Amino acid sequence: MLLFFLFFLFGAMAGGGVQAWLVTVLHTVKGIDLKLAATALTAYMVGSTMGVLVGGWFADQFKAHVLPFVTGLVIVSATMMLIIDWVNLPGLAIIPITFISGLSLGASRTPRDVMLKDAAPPGQIGKVFGFVSAGLPLGSAITPVPFGFLIDKGHPEMVLMLVAGILFVSLLCGGSAKASSHTEAVVVAAE
Repeated sequence: MLLFFLFFLFGAMAGGGVQAWLVTVLHTVKGIDLKLAATALTAYMVGSTMGVLVGGWFADQFKAHVLPFVTGLVIVSATMMLIIDWVNLPGLAIIPITFISGLSLGASRTPRDVMLKDAAPPGQIGKVFGFVSAGLPLGSAITPVPFGFLIDKGHPEMVLMLVAGILFVSLLCGGSAKASSHTEAVVVAAE
């Protein structure tokens, strides 16, 4: 369950990094007008909200494929952030890219919760969700430190790379957590 905790924590950090710093990065690094940068953030948030609904539908329809779905979506979201960071795009082109990034990350959230529910021991779902969900506010609380450090040191161009890096690290935790939750019960003879 510790790996799921870290998966939730890193996901919250990445999402918080985008929400808190995307406008700053787009304006200072890319030279995009503040209104357009704010629109890009709004597109990310709308995409994320819509993604949660898409992810819920997918989790119901294709429960056996939840881990590859989550993995693929987190990779897409991270890749979109890297494209924004590395490719010199016109301001209007960034809006659909942030929407896709938000949609992808949002769609990974509901199946992520289903993975956790399936991994929880019988009768322990409340405790498990309570423990693991504590990673969300903790991740949000930690987020300003590394991102603010980059901004303060004059490296806002590294913020979106850090977001992508955190998302990739979260996959290591999520995939490992899912794999470690499928241990077979061992039959032991009574003494």
